[in-house]
Amino acid sequence: MVSARKTQLVSAKDLNQLPVSKLLVVICPGFHETNLTQRLIASLPSFVDCRVLETSPIAPVEICRTLVEYAEWLSPSPVACPPVVGIGFSAGVLGLAGGLALWQQQGGGRYRVSRLIAVDGWGVPVVGMPVTRLSHDYFTHLTSLPLGAGEVNFVAHPPVAHLNLWGQPESVMGFEVSRCQGAKGVGMPMTAGQFLRRVLQAEWNGAFSWRHAAANAAHKSG
Repeated sequence: MVSARKTQLVSAKDLNQLPVSKLLVVICPGFHETNLTQRLIASLPSFVDCRVLETSPIAPVEICRTLVEYAEWLSPSPVACPPVVGIGFSAGVLGLAGGLALWQQQGGGRYRVSRLIAVDGWGVPVVGMPVTRLSHDYFTHLTSLPLGAGEVNFVAHPPVAHLNLWGQPESVMGFEVSRCQGAKGVGMPMTAGQFLRRVLQAEWNGAFSWRHAAANAAHKSG
């Protein structure tokens, strides 16, 4: 399980018969070289449509303003837009958490953040939206849990350098652990890249698996 949301999973066979829908993802890096973010984007699944925020990672108001400018990308409909996932790294978690919260408030219910994926967002509390954390070591993992964490999170083991978690997710080994698991070596082993794709797949299912139910209903009525 990578999400508390109960969804009807779409099988690979059914997925090929359904309209292609993209999961909207906004990315807020930290203070580092841009090529690290490009490596992260290269590891994301094909059903993701992402935008990198070209603003200060610690400026929630600027991030909110940029999201408002993204209105046409977010939704062609004036009524509502699909759920949005945020991925922030390091200092970027601070600005993104605040920016997304402001954006939701200003949207009057039109906008919904389905999840914030906080990559090494040490010391940053996340409230008002579901959150999943990835940490480069156990200290970061354990001290971040009280500040908001998902039903499952990722912790690197053995520990890796802070920037490696962002720029080389496929090479970072670790464990998918539940909120209550803190002991080393407990949980399902996988790479950070694999964990990230699992979380995004669950969010895609939650946003678009209604297509599967609609297809079944149409088939039965026919």
